[in-house]
Amino acid sequence: MTTHHRPYSPETLAERWGCSSEKIRGMYHAGELSGFRLGKLIRIPADEVERYECQNTHSPCTRESSPARATRADDIYQSRLVRMIGNTPPLP
Repeated sequence: MTTHHRPYSPETLAERWGCSSEKIRGMYHAGELSGFRLGKLIRIPADEVERYECQNTHSPCTRESSPARATRADDIYQSRLVRMIGNTPPLP
């Protein structure tokens, strides 16, 4: 059974990651985040958010840690990590 998750707007993703919506738009335009447009609106799929978080944090990345199943504490932890490491890849 496939569960469909609503895509993020730059504003909702910025809130999740603790940054500005302009930062999210810049990442989209630079190709760091894949997404799609609905007219002038940018949307980032939940799977793309999970992919980015997995590549840029040291957290275990499984279907169980998907954005839709994350707890509020997980959201805060992820936001802090993203703010701390920015766009740099994690250390080996």
